[in-house]
Amino acid sequence: MGNKINILSKMKSKANQMKLISVLTGFLILLIMNLAGCKKDDTSTVSGDLQVVPRDAAYAGCYPVISTSQTKCWDSAGNIITPVMGEAFFGQDAQFIHTTPAYTKSSDGLTVKDEVTGLTWQKTYDSGTYYWASIQTVVDNLNKQNYGGYSDWRVPTIKELYSLWDASVGWPYIDTDYFDITYTDEQELSHTIFWSSDKYTGVMGNISANGETPGAELAFGVNFGTGHIKSYSISVGPKHQVRCVRGNLSYGVNLFQNNNDGTISDLATGLMWQQNDNGSGIDWEDALAYAQTQNNANYLGHNDWRLPNTKELQSLVDYKRSPYATNTANVGPAINALFSCTSILNDGGKADYPYYWTSTSAMSMANGSYPSAWYVAFGQAEDGNGENLHGAGAVRFDKKTVGTGEGEERVLNYVRLVRTIK
Repeated sequence: MGNKINILSKMKSKANQMKLISVLTGFLILLIMNLAGCKKDDTSTVSGDLQVVPRDAAYAGCYPVISTSQTKCWDSAGNIITPVMGEAFFGQDAQFIHTTPAYTKSSDGLTVKDEVTGLTWQKTYDSGTYYWASIQTVVDNLNKQNYGGYSDWRVPTIKELYSLWDASVGWPYIDTDYFDITYTDEQELSHTIFWSSDKYTGVMGNISANGETPGAELAFGVNFGTGHIKSYSISVGPKHQVRCVRGNLSYGVNLFQNNNDGTISDLATGLMWQQNDNGSGIDWEDALAYAQTQNNANYLGHNDWRLPNTKELQSLVDYKRSPYATNTANVGPAINALFSCTSILNDGGKADYPYYWTSTSAMSMANGSYPSAWYVAFGQAEDGNGENLHGAGAVRFDKKTVGTGEGEERVLNYVRLVRTIK
C-alpha cells in the first residue's frame, strides 16, 4: 500500500511539473512576441498567392499554436489508456507539452484577451445569424458602438478563430469559462457555427447538402459544437453566427524556411515539419507507430518526431489554395508549395490530395467516448463521390482503425510528422 501511495505521489508531482512547464512555455512565447514587435507584414514579396521571400526575422514566434487542452489518451474503442514509448497508441496529443492558453476577462465583461496570441475577442455574440456576404454589418455596428472601448473589430481569419478551439471536453469545443456559447439542446449545439473571413477558393461540388446548392460559393467556419472546420455557402442555405476579434494582425501567418535536408521549419510557430508525407494511407494506430519507427531510425537526423495535434496540423493549411480553385493560380493542395503532397485519386476517381491524421482524439457525439481521431484535408473534403463537400482545409474526424464501428469513411489517412524546434 505504501508503494502505491509513493507511486501516486510521484505521478501527481510529475503532472504538476508538466503543467508548470506548459504555463511557463506559454508566457515565454508571449514575451518573445512582445520583444519581436509582431505586426502586420506589408513587405513580403509574393508570386500569385505563394510567399516566395521570407518575412523579416522579427516575425519569428508571432504564431504560437495554442494547445488543444486534451489531457487523456484513448485506444480505438474509446477506452482511456496510458501507453508508454514502444507500445501501441503511444504518441498522442496529451503526451507532449504544448502552449497553454492564458485568457483575461475585461472588467466590463465584454471582451476576453488571449495573452498568448495577442488577440482580443468578444466574450459573447449577438443572437443574430447571418450569411457570410453580410457579416461586415456586424463589424461595422461594433465599431460604431466603440464596443468594449475599441473601434478596430474585424471578422477573424479561420486560423485566428481556430485558436479558440478547446478539446479538453468537447461539445462545445471552446472554454465556456471565458466564452459564451448559447444553445438549448445538443441538436442546436451541433449547428453552432461561426464564420471566418476566409472565403473558399473553390465552390460546392455537384451535390446538394444542408440547403446549399451545386456550384455555390463557400467560406470557412468553425462549428464549436461538433468541433469541425468546414466551408459553408455564403448566400444560400443556413445562416451562421459571428464572434469578432481585434489585435495581432500577424497571427496565423506562417514563416517557412526550407532547410534543404528534407525538413521545413515554420519560424512563426516554432515547428519543424517533414517536407514529404509518408506516401500511403494508414490507420491511426499505425500513424502513431510510424512516428516511433522514424524516431528509432533517427529520421532526417532527429529522434523526437511526433504526429501533430489538430491545431498544429491546421496551422500548415494555406486556405488560398485548393485542388479545383476557380483561379488557376491557386490550384494545388492547400499547403505552401515548399511541401510535397502525394497525388491521389479520390473516391470519385478525380485527381486530388490526401487527408492527414492528427494525434488528437475526437468525441464523435455529445457525452460520448473517443473512438475517433481528427484529420485535416489538404485536398477536397469530398462527399465520397469525389465532389467537394467541405473544402480543402476542412478538419473532420473518423474511426481510428478499420472495423471498429459504423460510419467509417476516412480511416486510412496520410502522415506528415512534426517536431518542436529546440
